[in-house]
Amino acid sequence: MMDLNRIVKFKLGKEDWEMPLGVLLLLGGISLLMILGGLYLGFKFGESVQP
Repeated sequence: MMDLNRIVKFKLGKEDWEMPLGVLLLLGGISLLMILGGLYLGFKFGESVQP
């Protein structure tokens, strides 16, 4: 079993970040859902605009 409370350290640009693994996975999951939702809505919109 994964320890979701384990602190993950990473660097973005010049800033050092620390956050629990569970929060990191949650943010990744939400981002993936929003990307897939946008892809679906964009496809549906493109389908409806075609003559």
